[in-house]
Parts: sequence; structure tokens; C-alpha cells
Amino acid sequence: MIGVPLLLSSSVPSGRHIDDVAVVDVDGATVVVCVADSAVWTWNPVRDEWRERPLAFAHAGDPVFAEYPDADNQIDSVAAAVSGGRIVLAAGDDEQEPAFWDLDSGRLLHAVPSCGAYLAGVAAVDGPGPVRFVTSTQNADEVQVWQMPFDEPPVLLADYSLASNLATTWVHGRSLVAGADQDVVVWDLARPGEDLRLESTGVPWTVSWSRLDDRPIVVGGTDDGELWVWALDADDLRRPLDEREDPVEPLYGPIPGHEDQIVAMDTITVGERSLAVTGSRDTTMRIWDLAERAMVGGPLVAHNGNRVTSVATTMLQGRPVVLSSGILDSAIRVWDLAALL
Repeated sequence: MIGVPLLLSSSVPSGRHIDDVAVVDVDGATVVVCVADSAVWTWNPVRDEWRERPLAFAHAGDPVFAEYPDADNQIDSVAAAVSGGRIVLAAGDDEQEPAFWDLDSGRLLHAVPSCGAYLAGVAAVDGPGPVRFVTSTQNADEVQVWQMPFDEPPVLLADYSLASNLATTWVHGRSLVAGADQDVVVWDLARPGEDLRLESTGVPWTVSWSRLDDRPIVVGGTDDGELWVWALDADDLRRPLDEREDPVEPLYGPIPGHEDQIVAMDTITVGERSLAVTGSRDTTMRIWDLAERAMVGGPLVAHNGNRVTSVATTMLQGRPVVLSSGILDSAIRVWDLAALL
């Protein structure tokens, strides 16, 4: 890609491909949490150090697993937050219910008993206060909010079928969640049961939050490779979300780009540019200027032609970067977005 150099490439020691990543700041240091073939690793990109993080089995002692003494965690989706300098992990799989761990010790903090409510999506909640996570589940079709220390039942945010991609933001003093799986819905954590629908003719599968002209926006990536953008007005957020009769119309027409489904996305502001980074089944990663409604440079074959599985944006030693992984190798790559300034 023009002007976006590769800063670093490093492979998880197990040699397994990376399914998902989460990025946290621990005492000023960037830590990348990765899951590869159900094993959880942390990576320090500054020192290029990997560390495997064994986790207690979420269903230890569960009578359902009495016949399977060698059973272990099934994990392909992760979210992470920091509490008191320690990483709290939320994770699960399409064959395991949500569970929460102290990542440093591997101690299980809470797990949903075996019931078939397998994890569909998970995200750490932006905003002040205790560590919170939002999860969506298969079969049970629930979006729930969990709060550390997990000694209270979760709050049912919505009955919603399979929101496989979740993203959160803190705006106008509220924690908001966007969920995507064939359509995009916004929920307010302070007002369970309400929702705000976003209109599109595409089928969004990925979602993220950003800002344009000081307005919060939701960015959605579709199964046919388009990018959709919706702006939320302060009035929409002050009143009950389900009071609005019509879905929120997109800010502008869809941005065409990828030749196949967008499967991974994140957003970041570089200088004064609101950017979205997308990864697709077409084996490319692309960067978009959301104000200009255009791709920045050309498509990047980020992983030697294999399908991108995850992207995450962050700051690394004061530089805006994007991390990406692909399905056919074990590497995580760091790209220098500061070159776009």
C-alpha cells in the first residue's frame, strides 16, 4: 500500500494462525492479547516477546463434562480490559459459553454454566467505572452486559439474534453498543430494552465507532465489500432510542471497495483524519478516509495473499498503527499509519 510501511512482523510460537486479537494498555505499555487454536497468548510488540497464558477450564466441575476429563477451553473470540494493572479477559467460542479470567494468573473469575448459549460476539465497554463487557450469544439470542467482579447477574440489554460483531463507545456521557449481523443496531447500556436501527441496503457483518465533524458515527462493513457510515445526532441519544419511528439513514451512499465480504474492521483518527481499516475475504486490507469517502492508496495484500482474519488499531510508542493477522500463517503484522500524516 502506498505510504503505509510494515513496521514489524512476528509469529506466535505455537505456529498456529491467530483467530482474534485485543489490545490494552498496561501501565503505559501496549499489550496485544491473541488467541490461536484456543490458546491465549500475549505479545509485547516493543520487545517482541510472546507469553502463553494458560487458563483454568471454564467448565471444571460441571457434571456435563464429567465424562470428558481432558476437555479444555474452546476459544476463538476475545476482549480485554485492565483493572488495577491486571488484564481481565472475556472469551468464548461458537462451542463455548462466555467466561471471564484474570489473565495474569489464569484464574477463572466467572463462567456461564454449560447450556448451549455459546459466544457469538464480545467487546470491552468503553467509559468510566468498573470493568464491563458486552456479549452476544447463540441459541439464547441475548445481548448481555457483565460487570466485574461478576458476582451479580448480567444485565439483559436486548433480545437479539446473533450479533457476531460488537463495538462500544463513550459519547455524550453514555456507553453505547453497536451490533452487526445482517443489520446494525445501537443500544444504550443505561437503557436496556431500547434500540436504534440503522438503515442500509447491504448486509453489514462488521461494525466500529468513530467521529466526523464532532458527531459520533457508526461504520459498517458488508458481505459484498461495501462500507456504510451513519451519523448519530445528540437528539437521537437524549430521547429513548426506540422512540424514533424510522431507522437512521446513512450519512452518504455506500463506499464500494472490497471484492468480497468484509470480515474485520477497526477505526482510528490519524492527525485530523477519521480512518477505517478493513480486512476482507478477498485477501486484502484497505484503509479508508471517512470524510473523503475514499480509499487511501491501494489495496494491501497484507498476508501474502491469505485471508485477513483480524485488524486492530492502536497507538504504539506514540505512533498510530494497525495490527493484522491472516488465516494461513501465524504472524501478526504492524503497519505504520503515522505515514499518512
